Amino acid sequence: MSEPTFADISAKFNVNTLDEIIQNAGGTKHTSYKFGEGGKKGDSYLSRVFRLCVYGIKEPESKELEVNVIIKGMPANLHRRRLFRSTDFFRNEIHFYTKVIPAIEAFQNSRKPKPTKPFVEYPKCYASLCDGINDFIALEDVGFRGYRSPNRQSYISLEDALLTMRTMGRYHGVALAFRALDAANFEKASGALEETYYGEHTREWYQDFLVLAQKVAIDAVAKTYPNTKYETLANNFLQPQLFDDMINLVSTRSKLSVFGHGDCWTPNFLTRYSESGVPQEIIIIDYQLARCASVVLDITFFIYSCTSQELRETHYDDLLRAYLESAQALISDLGGDAESIISWQSLQDELMQFGRFGCGMGIESLPMSLIEDEEVPDLDAIVENAVLTDVWNITPFEQPAKQQRIAEMFKHAIDQGYLK
Repeated sequence: MSEPTFADISAKFNVNTLDEIIQNAGGTKHTSYKFGEGGKKGDSYLSRVFRLCVYGIKEPESKELEVNVIIKGMPANLHRRRLFRSTDFFRNEIHFYTKVIPAIEAFQNSRKPKPTKPFVEYPKCYASLCDGINDFIALEDVGFRGYRSPNRQSYISLEDALLTMRTMGRYHGVALAFRALDAANFEKASGALEETYYGEHTREWYQDFLVLAQKVAIDAVAKTYPNTKYETLANNFLQPQLFDDMINLVSTRSKLSVFGHGDCWTPNFLTRYSESGVPQEIIIIDYQLARCASVVLDITFFIYSCTSQELRETHYDDLLRAYLESAQALISDLGGDAESIISWQSLQDELMQFGRFGCGMGIESLPMSLIEDEEVPDLDAIVENAVLTDVWNITPFEQPAKQQRIAEMFKHAIDQGYLK
């Protein structure tokens, strides 16, 4: 396979972009570059992923720099762009990095005294362009700092889950503090985000796939918990009005609305481990679905898409308390009254109001994470009139273990009172 070119990334990606990358890394200009290995099939539906090492120099001291970046570019196949609404997702993620992150940084820098441990668990954005045609974004390749993605099909361990919840708590905590202490600038930043998934404007795009996802879930619950309250209540939830319910959940503002991530499954929490395998730190990536919404949308997406029923039944409160303590610690560090901003009771109330969202998102994310690599379709073979179900043509699982994983999500939500 031939080495990529700048034109493969974008018609607007050029040597000036390399200078911009070096300058945003503290240098003066680039001197050379080389491409690395790209992403594998199925890594991204919305973009093409390139790896690039940019070499540069900082003058006048002639200091040499090496900046490793992940670059996301628009799919070359225009039908794939249309089918996966790449333009919308690129715009939202670029706005997150160029408007929301700078607002968070400005807020944290404005605090007196300065926070001892500000929220920095995201890759640096070195360059981007957003015109709807030639979009790209160049981000720090945190793999060079030892961060890696776990297997998308595996259950997450307790240690990884606790660290993920603590990191999510910090991500939400900075937004909760921002909103409480500088509401005007928080609202201005949140206005940069748009709903990319559940809205009237996406109904025609998404509803046929949602029907398939509902059938997979109904089948899984029926075979795992036949003739039980779990089957009855899950079926009540998996009705034609589900899409409207999801619209309502993402659009309802609450006391605990934040800059949500929107796509909280394990591969978007890159983790650095110690030599003995202990998870130490996480960087959060992929903000294409970022939205201003309740913290519970991210929490329940992660809980139901990435943890086992055994872990939930044994450690659910531990996970929530790890999240809460981490959020409160950062809020306090930023000068906020943590207990009045988010408490155990307010989190429980929010879970009762929004907790079912994790099931609505899970009926998509679980089947998509459970398909085998060889079952991932060739995205560049997408043709002109293709619809979402041509590519995401999911069918009920035959393997009891996969059926059970979907069904257990409903069991937990029903046992918690999120589905009634």
